[in-house]
Amino acid sequence: MDGSTCKVLLVEDNEINRVVVRRLLGELNVRIEEADNGKAAVDFIREGRAYDLILMDKEMPIMDGHEATRQMRSLGVSTPIVALSGNSLQSDRDLFIQAGADDFLSKPLSRGKLAHILAKYGLNHGD
Repeated sequence: MDGSTCKVLLVEDNEINRVVVRRLLGELNVRIEEADNGKAAVDFIREGRAYDLILMDKEMPIMDGHEATRQMRSLGVSTPIVALSGNSLQSDRDLFIQAGADDFLSKPLSRGKLAHILAKYGLNHGD
């Protein structure tokens, strides 16, 4: 490996959750950008920003995760999008997959869950 780290976009409206994920990804040597709602995330994509992985919360103000995922896919984003929800109902998973998400993680997130997702998508996290 060349030592380069992957870049993750975290789309999450809850500041405490962002702090936790920021710390966990930092431990995995992953660079992170954050958006506090789906519209901000879609705007980042429209600006031409590129990511190796997108972590997308479900419930957010302004634009929820389902709509943000749909809009990103309609803009041609092929980056893996992993849906995040505190609710692990099958219907939640199904709705996110229908919106264009590649995977689904239930909260709370852990270092192990994040490391597994990074490995699943072949992303170098500097370990």
